[in-house]
Amino acid sequence: MRIPEKTNQEGLVGYAGRLSGLYSKTLDTRTRKLKGQFFTPGQVGRFMAGLFQINGGAIRLLDPGAGTGMLTAAFCERLLGNDESVNLTVDAYENDPGILSLLEKTLDSCKAELEKKGHKVAYNIYEQDFILHNQGCLTKSGLFWESEEQVFYDFAISNPPYYKLNKDSPQSTAMSELISGQPNIYVLFMALSASMVKPEGEMVFITPRSFCSGLYYKRFREWFLRNVRMSNIHIFESRKEIFNKDGVLQENIIVKATKRKSTKGDSLVISLSKNRNLANIERIEVKSAEVIFQRNGETFIRIPTSSLDLDVVGIIDGWPNTLRDFGFEISTGPVIPFRATEYLLPESTGSRESAPLLWMHNMRDMRVVWPLRRNRKESAIRVCDGSRSLLLPIRNYVLLKRFSSKEQKRRLYASVLLESELCHEVVGIENHVNYIHKPGGNLSVEEAFGIAAILNTAIVDNFFRSLNGNTQVSATEIRSLPFPAIEEIKRIGKRAYKSRADAAGLDADSIVAEVLGISTGIWRNRREVK
Repeated sequence: MRIPEKTNQEGLVGYAGRLSGLYSKTLDTRTRKLKGQFFTPGQVGRFMAGLFQINGGAIRLLDPGAGTGMLTAAFCERLLGNDESVNLTVDAYENDPGILSLLEKTLDSCKAELEKKGHKVAYNIYEQDFILHNQGCLTKSGLFWESEEQVFYDFAISNPPYYKLNKDSPQSTAMSELISGQPNIYVLFMALSASMVKPEGEMVFITPRSFCSGLYYKRFREWFLRNVRMSNIHIFESRKEIFNKDGVLQENIIVKATKRKSTKGDSLVISLSKNRNLANIERIEVKSAEVIFQRNGETFIRIPTSSLDLDVVGIIDGWPNTLRDFGFEISTGPVIPFRATEYLLPESTGSRESAPLLWMHNMRDMRVVWPLRRNRKESAIRVCDGSRSLLLPIRNYVLLKRFSSKEQKRRLYASVLLESELCHEVVGIENHVNYIHKPGGNLSVEEAFGIAAILNTAIVDNFFRSLNGNTQVSATEIRSLPFPAIEEIKRIGKRAYKSRADAAGLDADSIVAEVLGISTGIWRNRREVK
């Protein structure tokens, strides 16, 4: 591939972007996805570089997973507008041999442009795996070890690769103290970059939002929040436009953090833009306690983006309980269809040898409708010795969809299964459905309808969206979700159960608002926003 020279009309970011486009044409999207390689748009790179607090003097910049050098180019463009001269050293890591010549071209252009302005520039390109090359500063006894030979950076800027790692991969082994379940390599890049920044050094990452919640990222979140202070979070309203050329639907955020301990009085800026053009950015300043959510021994990073979101956070943070405080639990439906094919039946046999099988489509308007077949999915499951472990005793349950489509207005969707409505002894619940139950007992009708009504409100859905940026609802997140007192839940449930037969239908929002005394103004605004 012939590498074009930089023109006088294009800036450093424009040049790096042009090289990224040329390289993208040499590989199909599938191949780059396998590498976790998604190039940063120029506008996003400039926004990221603009978050740094840069003074003059000697500066050392880390760019792991550098690609064609877009983020370093954005950093250097930023320096071109500074009055004070700098002595810049860039360490760029890129282990894709096909892109190294393009990266070198970008860095040469950065060096030339900056030196014209009187700055000094040196760069090093490491054709190495960033994690394995720096595992000398990793130790199992304390995760990160500092030695006299270790290089520390003033700034780190990164769009790390994104793909799942095998648990026994060399990278996972090197950073095993951060691993929970199946890791994704991008969080290892974040942690290692943060460890290599000087005290008070700054780092800016663009990554998927998934690290903010979920069991797999629990250890990383705990370590990250102990060792750095976040000062900026930027979220994009559109899921699909940031890396649209690569067909990526992951919700991405930009995070700026400083290498220092957080304190309770810290504040940070949350900003929101419609898309990657970063026009008409909305900003709010919030306290760290409104972002770092801790309940039930879990820690999540939530992202409220408006004053209304903060009102919602304030209301629900005041609810004193979680499901476990009531002796309730949430579990995942045990029937995994492809593993239980020998037990699945197209329809019930009408005898004790079969039981209902409930899927997400059986959940309708806070009730369970069965039988109801869709897309040729089986509506029953065989009752036999082999299937016993997959079946649950008929009880009162709150069913909660584990997944929602991007088109749905609500992320949380709950229904009530009443034991009185199914003439069976056992039931099968498919794996895409979570169920709330009372171990060793049974939810009362009022408890079941109260919990379901609360989960179906716009305000709780909004609160949950601030915790969770994807379409999956995990049991871990619901376990940590605040609930009001059990007496209030029962009052809500009593009214919800009674009103379900009304011609006007059940209005969970109104019932919960009236019982709990929530401002109708806040409630109305939340519903209009959604």
